[in-house]
Amino acid sequence: MALQIWDDFPTIQTKLTALTPYLIEAARIKQPAVNERVQSLLRHGGKLIRAGLFYLFSEFGPDQNEERLQAGAAAIELLHLATLIHDDVIDQAPERRGTQTVHTRVGNRNAIYAGDLLFTLYFDQVLKSAETFNDIAVNTHAMHGILDGELDQYDLNYHLKETVDQYLKEIEGKTAKLFALACAQGAKLAHADMIIVESAEQIGRSIGLAFQILDDVLDYTGEQQDIRKPILQDIQQGIYTLPLLFALEAQPEKLRPYLKRGIQLTETDLQTIQALVTKSDGVAQARTMANELTDQALLDIKMLPETPARQALETLTRRLLQREQ
Repeated sequence: MALQIWDDFPTIQTKLTALTPYLIEAARIKQPAVNERVQSLLRHGGKLIRAGLFYLFSEFGPDQNEERLQAGAAAIELLHLATLIHDDVIDQAPERRGTQTVHTRVGNRNAIYAGDLLFTLYFDQVLKSAETFNDIAVNTHAMHGILDGELDQYDLNYHLKETVDQYLKEIEGKTAKLFALACAQGAKLAHADMIIVESAEQIGRSIGLAFQILDDVLDYTGEQQDIRKPILQDIQQGIYTLPLLFALEAQPEKLRPYLKRGIQLTETDLQTIQALVTKSDGVAQARTMANELTDQALLDIKMLPETPARQALETLTRRLLQREQ
């Protein structure tokens, strides 16, 4: 597991280390080939950022019921994993977390069913952690928002008139909703005051939006091995992210002829687009928006009770959202 980001937060790191075998058991699937791929993804797991935020916000509450919180954290990660498996099918990505994706071993159909099954396993954990009907409703609402965001993105594929507001609505659903859910549920399941739960949701939203924008910036500035996907894969799929949208506003006459080629874009075309976006300040403007969202998250964090958890949350947020800047 790539848990080095949590080295300076030993309490959270210990909880995440214990969460890994729990996740592996919770995500067990009876079909051997599918199970092997899903288990491999979990063993090669990422940073568990969302579960870590869940646990950080749980420290603002007085009720540290280990079983309930572990089920709540597992629910967040299973929902995330289900969406990743579906994303990999859509993107036809060969690797995820340094290991083969599910569909490359068992085919697209079985991978889609595996993702669907993980959605049900996610709700198994929701039911284990939920104390009220509202806890379940919050999760269903968040899942609705995540999938709605994915459909919004699909609906705007190759759409040359996509706006910044439309982009923000997409990532609000597909990325920020899960961050907001993780933060709010961590606080709520630990019985934190409702004002903290509400603040947690807003902080998670800001972190999620900034996180996605910076991820989209890396598509233009990062090395392929750093982001583990082909440079400008989003453009090849007709997905226009914030740096490109800002650049389109500044230099439509230069970029539109390339984008109109759609799936016919060549490697040279993509390199030209990359250069145009960078030179037009599209990347700089996107980073500015990410910085504004980060500042808002940090401002809201400072309004939380002064505890070690608040200090840890502030440090983590700065570290998480200042990559490649």
